[in-house]
Amino acid sequence: MGVKKTYVDVADGQIHLRYVSGSGRVPSVFLHQTASSSAMYQAVMAQLEDLAPLYALDTPGFGGSYRPAQAPTTEYYVSSLMQAIDALGIGPFNLFGHHTGAALACELAAKHPQRVRKLGMIGPVQLTEQERSLWREAAVKPLHIDAQATHLREVWQRVNQLDQLPIAYPPSVALATREAIDTLIAGDRWHEAYAAVFNQDFPAYLAQVQCPLLLICGEGDVLYPYFQRACDARPEAQVLEMKGGAYVLDQEPAYMAQVIREFFR
Repeated sequence: MGVKKTYVDVADGQIHLRYVSGSGRVPSVFLHQTASSSAMYQAVMAQLEDLAPLYALDTPGFGGSYRPAQAPTTEYYVSSLMQAIDALGIGPFNLFGHHTGAALACELAAKHPQRVRKLGMIGPVQLTEQERSLWREAAVKPLHIDAQATHLREVWQRVNQLDQLPIAYPPSVALATREAIDTLIAGDRWHEAYAAVFNQDFPAYLAQVQCPLLLICGEGDVLYPYFQRACDARPEAQVLEMKGGAYVLDQEPAYMAQVIREFFR
């Protein structure tokens, strides 16, 4: 079977995705962090073939998906991703998001309660308006591409936290390289997803979600300081705190696949 790739048409272009075919009753959809792509779910999806069908979508502007004509909002991202889900013929589905993907998944679940059966999130973005403003100042940095290729060094520094941006660094050179390549693919507009997330009222959407919730965060995750707030906001949610940071899906795919399997089933 294995993980395969394809494209699906939406109103403004094509969404690229990874998928695993299957005959399961409830499909599962996965949304990635910034500035990654569906590649971050490759290892976990390979462990979840028994849960197929599985779909990991590249957010517009990232991976193989089209580039939006203007700087997107989370509302735009959610609309485009929902168009892709509809075009794939998916009915009710389970949804899982990581960081930016969690922000988009939460909004999608709040807006489409009749479609999302269960929602899992790594790193829910439960920030105050003041904190969102601070994050905008610290993390929303356009990439300036020049003939001297200084942007290549800049991306490597960002991915590996060499310039002190508040981003959790990857645990291996191979993973850092993948993340750097995904950032370069997004190019001088990679930061637009961060801008969208830090303009989103995530706590309002979290309050509106009607389906069962799984909230996950690692102690080394840059969003861990805000994790307890999300748990307090939804005390009925299943909660998982772990060691490690923001790359647990790559570091422990078998373990994370089992966590996802148990919740979605």
